[in-house]
Formats: sequence, structure tokens, C-alpha cells
Amino acid sequence: MIQNFIDELARRNVSVHVSVHGLIRDKSVRNPGGTWRRIPVAMEPVIVEKSRWDSLVADARIVLSAFPVVLSWLQRPENAGLFQRLFGHLSGIEAEAAAAPPEKNWGHATLRFDLFWQDDDLKIIEANCTIPAMQAYSDMVRESWRAGSSSGGSTGSNSEDLLESLLALYHIHGGTKSRPKIAIVHREGDAQLAELSHFEKLWGQKFPTVRVTPETFAREPADLYYRHIFAHRIDGHPEIVASLRDWRKARFFNPVSAHYEVKGFLAVLSGIAADDALAASAGLSVDQRRAINDRVPWTRLLPCERDTAEVLKNFDQYVFKSSSGYGGHAVFIGSEWGSDRGDNSTQARLRALMRVHDSVTPKDFLAWIATSPGVWVIQQRVSGRRHRSKVITASRDVIEVDGFVDASVFLNAGAPPLCGGGVSRFAAGPLVNIGTGGGLAPFAVR
Repeated sequence: MIQNFIDELARRNVSVHVSVHGLIRDKSVRNPGGTWRRIPVAMEPVIVEKSRWDSLVADARIVLSAFPVVLSWLQRPENAGLFQRLFGHLSGIEAEAAAAPPEKNWGHATLRFDLFWQDDDLKIIEANCTIPAMQAYSDMVRESWRAGSSSGGSTGSNSEDLLESLLALYHIHGGTKSRPKIAIVHREGDAQLAELSHFEKLWGQKFPTVRVTPETFAREPADLYYRHIFAHRIDGHPEIVASLRDWRKARFFNPVSAHYEVKGFLAVLSGIAADDALAASAGLSVDQRRAINDRVPWTRLLPCERDTAEVLKNFDQYVFKSSSGYGGHAVFIGSEWGSDRGDNSTQARLRALMRVHDSVTPKDFLAWIATSPGVWVIQQRVSGRRHRSKVITASRDVIEVDGFVDASVFLNAGAPPLCGGGVSRFAAGPLVNIGTGGGLAPFAVR
């Protein structure tokens, strides 16, 4: 069974694309060449009871519906200072989108809420609204598991859901062709090239489908575009900028929405929902407040209503995140601090971030945040779920790991609710992210 699983993963190329200089972390690097690095995969599936998952999906849709409501509140003149604090680092078309009326940039073919377990409940800890990845990876890993083990489980497809959502938006916004040409827009050397190639092959069985980069965009006109590139990467390509500014007419999905995925936005959402006066002022509904308070752990901007002494006293209960960080690199878990626990990786990241040579204490870190020009978020840590499994490593060795798993749910907005599938990541520690050394686990709903 193990060899079958390994063979299926290889056949489907469950890998990240790697440049000649290593895994692409510098988002400005262009690399047309490169090779592949296989993603570690846990063999033990993550299975969620259907009734629990359906409840989570319903609540997640309600939480998502509050996003444009809260953005509208942030755009009021009296909240200009907070708006600037959250979004002042954005520029170009991303800054334009944050300042535009919410309905102008609402209508996503796909979004992703990242989830972590608190006992048997799934909590929403982050939102990804720009180029949510891992739909195809989840499908490939689950199908490899099913083929390798002859096991059952959900037969849904995130990749098919995404296609249906794109087509629904295409028709909603005036598209009339029965077989529209689809262009997947991505950067050269995209780390998720295996996923994009999966989309190209799968969707190409029904519709003409191509992959294009900013350099080839003008030479490959299409009826429908799926954006898998951050907006700040297209500043030197006016034809793409123009299409994204008029994305409904160009049928270019997703709209620019970096402002929705900065981690401070979820902190503001959480704070408003917990406060009667703010919730009434913003216009959150009873259902929206209930879903946010139930599904989003206590999350605030720093400094917050809990003073430094209280935060230090209960430091193990919190997670600290840079609002504009990505990939788990600027996330620090209080209980994994390492100042007296021997966790050298956490201390190494802290020293690099703060540009110091000595060990960083929690008190040092909070003092540094108070003077940092960036925005930091504090979030109540949820317990997580342990997951013991044999793991197929990147070198295709098989090892036993007692680690953690998370989950993510895919949603859409501005069209019929066509998405609701998920993905699960696996890591040896509680910071579960592929970019920081984690992998994937087969995910199924039963």
C-alpha cells in the first residue's frame, strides 16, 4: 500500500516548483527553469464528520458575508486612522481596492479560510482572499490516498468546484460562450506550478485552457481569467492592471483584495463582533456576530485591551502574527517561545526579525512590537489536533511522526455557493504551514 501511495503521488506530481537557487521565497524572483521538490504527505487521512463540516461551511459563509460590511465601516472618515494603520503599507491597485466601495471588489471565485481545531470544533484563524492555493493539491493527495489504499471518503473535487465558480461568475458578468477560453495567470517560476498544471489539464478536458504570465498575457487573449498572481507583481504590465481595474468586464477573477487577507482585518472583525456598540455602528447582523464570535478565536490588534502584564502572565495562551506576513514566517506561538525551552528555530527567527544577537524574551518582544512600524496581531491560541501518522517525506522515505494537522475550507462570493471543500496540512509542530517545512494530509468528509 505504501509503495502504491508513493507511486500515485509521483504520478500526480505533488510537488512545489523550485528555482535553481532553492525554493522561491523572494517573491520578486523570476525563474523560468528550476526543478521540483516533493511535498511531504501524511498517510493517515484527516476525516471530518459531515454534519460538523456542513455546520462549519455554513458559519464560514456568514463570517465571509461580514467582510464588506466591516470594510465599509473602516472607510468612514472617523476611522481614517485605523484604516491607514491597516492598509497604509499597500500601494498601487491594492491600495485603490482597499479605498474603493466594498461592492466594487466583491465577487470572488474562491477564497480560503484557514482553520485549527479547538477540541472537536474548527476555528477560523486566517483568511486568504487573493490567490488561495491548495485546491488541486488537496485533490491530488486525496485521490492518491484513495487509489493507493482503496479507501472511501468524499469524492468531491475542489478543482471542479473552482471551475464551476469561475463559469458562474463568467455568465453572471455577461459571458455568453458555451466553451469560453480560460487563461490561468501566474508568475514565472510559480512555486505552485504543479497545481496550476493540474488545473490546465483538468479544465482543458472541457474548455480551451492555457497558462500565461505577465510577459505572455497580451499574446494570449481569453474569455475568462483566473488570477494566481499577487497584484503588486503586475505593476509594470499596464494591460493586466487595466483588466483588473475593470475585472467584471474583463471577467478576471479574483478581484484585487489584499486588504481582506491582512491579518489585522480579521482582528478588527473579531473586535467589532464582540462589542455591542461597535457591532451596531458597523451594521453586523445577529447571525454575523454569532458566527464570528463562535468561529473566530479572540483576535485583536496590538496593543489591545489586555495590558502587557496580563499578556505576559498568560503568554503561552497566545499567538502573535505580523499583519502583513505570509507563509507562517512571521508567526510566533507563545508556548513554543524557546527562551528557556531550547527551541532554537523560534529564537533564530526572532533574532533575525528584531536584528539582535541575544535571546529574545516575551517582554523584549512586546516592547519591540510597541515601537515597531508594522502592525501586529495577538490571537487566542486554540489547542490544535494531534495527528500520528506515517509520513512520506520529500525524499520518499517513510517515517513516523506525531504532529499536528490543520484544515482549510474553500468558499466563493458573489455567485451561487458552489465551493465548500477543504484541504489539510500536516507538520511536526503546531505551526502548520508548507512554507515552513510542513506537508499535506489526505482530507475527506464523511
